[in-house]
Amino acid sequence: MLKLGINDDIANEDYHGDREFESSSSLKLYLKDPKEYYNKYILKLPREERYKSAYDFGSYIHSLILEPGKTESEFAVYEGMTRRGKAYEKFKEENEGKIIITHSQMLQAQGILESYTDNQLAMNSIKDGTPEQTLCVELEGMKIKVRADYVRDGEIIDIKTTGDPVDKFTAGKTCARFDYDLSAALYVDAFVQHYGKPYDFYFMFINKMSNEIEMLKASEKFLENGRRKYKKAIQLLKTAKDSGKYFEDGIQEVNIPSWAIFNEDTE
Repeated sequence: MLKLGINDDIANEDYHGDREFESSSSLKLYLKDPKEYYNKYILKLPREERYKSAYDFGSYIHSLILEPGKTESEFAVYEGMTRRGKAYEKFKEENEGKIIITHSQMLQAQGILESYTDNQLAMNSIKDGTPEQTLCVELEGMKIKVRADYVRDGEIIDIKTTGDPVDKFTAGKTCARFDYDLSAALYVDAFVQHYGKPYDFYFMFINKMSNEIEMLKASEKFLENGRRKYKKAIQLLKTAKDSGKYFEDGIQEVNIPSWAIFNEDTE
């Protein structure tokens, strides 16, 4: 059971299983697909995790960097060729409760870890702080939970694994695509409210193919954009909770994104 304030020793599954507090993930989902939010968070329908393998690999990298002492107890490496068949089912039973990582993913992670240990800037950012810190607050009249990858004095560090380049221009597009600005603003505002002092937000972007690592700081403009997003999501979600109507039934109108609007005056 989560409570307002800092929540120590909260397991990842308990954090994600909580439904009393809204998270950046739930707010992003409601902005993009209210019906899917309703199915997942209200009806609690099972849904296919299309990106589970990538998510598990990201969790593995997080563990190796942030809490290496827990990696062996939380992850198991499967040496087989495919994740099916009797051998795999037996391995899952023998490692119940653990996240299963393939041998190739383990080798890939080792390469990333080597790049991380060679990157002094990245290494120095994960020092003298607290990993996986869970904080619950009230923002805009709604109960909110955040789980920061790493927190130290006045800084929040978020680790992102990606298949895209990690230069600041491409990373900006990645952030826009996945609404990372909403998450950053929500986390910053939650920690500022709780501790009463300023916080900066940093991304540690890791390219899964090249092992390249880039440390990037969220600008004030970046945070303001994310702040507008999460406040709008909270406003819409409060209205939905009060009315019990989370989405419109029937045929909906589709719009062209603002960036794709054709201007006939453009030469």
